[in-house]
Amino acid sequence: MRCFPTTAVVRRAYRYTPDRDAVEMALWEVSLRASYNYPFIELSRALPNTPISMWCIWNRELLQVPSRDPRVLENVERSIRRAGRVVDRWVDARSARVFLLGCTCGKYDSVWNVIEAHECWDAPPVVFQDGWANLRILTFLSENAHQVYREFQKRGPAEMLRKRELPLSALPSSVWTNVLFGDLTRKQSDALLAAYRLGYYHSPRQVTTEHIAASTGVGRTTYEEHLRKAENRVIAALIPYLQLYAGAERTAERLPLPGTSVPRGAARLPRSRSPGG
Repeated sequence: MRCFPTTAVVRRAYRYTPDRDAVEMALWEVSLRASYNYPFIELSRALPNTPISMWCIWNRELLQVPSRDPRVLENVERSIRRAGRVVDRWVDARSARVFLLGCTCGKYDSVWNVIEAHECWDAPPVVFQDGWANLRILTFLSENAHQVYREFQKRGPAEMLRKRELPLSALPSSVWTNVLFGDLTRKQSDALLAAYRLGYYHSPRQVTTEHIAASTGVGRTTYEEHLRKAENRVIAALIPYLQLYAGAERTAERLPLPGTSVPRGAARLPRSRSPGG
């Protein structure tokens, strides 16, 4: 499955007139939800109030379940094993269980099959909750979005929640940045940008957090708190894509669980009261 539009689809974003002048067309973003006979929708119906996030790309599916409850996880794993092949599983830093699957789109009538058949693509993740698939789709033609909506209506209840027109210049940055950076506060994004611009992430490091804090007019402790939260949220947003990428070409390796002991003889990071100082 694809995460970004192909070159051919992007070319169709321009309407060519007889005098060969290209006229830029619109980009449409549609939020909708649908309920029909699909294993992961049925799984969410059996787990009330549990949002299950799913990414599908590079012939892999990544399923994130925000629970550590053994009964919930046993139910989830039993259901997804019926649906497809589990490649790996692990616990991420947010105490959610993550499952990496082989792509099941060839076996089931997946939401991705429906939207791609009409030259649309999703802004991931798709969230399954309480018997519904909640998704945002993107397309260059308004009618394509309506065709997708009608296809879901043929399968069961469906609701179009929002439709808006975006400038084509929103691709690829504006659409995807909301997925990656939407959880950042203004102070956190400012802290991260300042660190990068002043050389904090260069090798060797060119500046300390104390110097960055002074240049931005805030205390070192406050600045470090904003920076660490920004780093954690950006990494958490990127990890699902890295996991899918890493699992696409080779067998995925299980990640260490939180609290895993460091092997004897392995070097430990020194403790520091000043992470950036």
